[in-house]
Amino acid sequence: MKTLNHGWKTATCGAALWGALLIPPATAQELAALSLHDGIWEVSTQPISGPCDKRLEFKLAVEDGRISYAGAWPVDASGSVSPLGAITIRVVRGNETLSAKGVVRGDVATGRWESPVKNCTGSFVARRA
Repeated sequence: MKTLNHGWKTATCGAALWGALLIPPATAQELAALSLHDGIWEVSTQPISGPCDKRLEFKLAVEDGRISYAGAWPVDASGSVSPLGAITIRVVRGNETLSAKGVVRGDVATGRWESPVKNCTGSFVARRA
């Protein structure tokens, strides 16, 4: 084995190599589970309580289990889908924040949302586009 002797480069290369060896590689099953729910999802919301009376429809994108907004509105969406299908989402538009939790089963996701600013709650259904 040849040793590089360039001061800090030796330490940096050695630390990087040991770090790479200590991190267990993801199994094929784990990698497949991360992308199981990937794609564009069409979301439809239904208000249940509070002054929110509008049904909304919009698109979310899932990539490697991370959720983002996939539309043209000035909206920021973030969240995740676990390999088992548990969903957590946070949507921010202006000073309004909506949080949601749900579950994915196949190509359909369902759950509940709440908007503390407007004191509203509701449900959602999402279908893979």
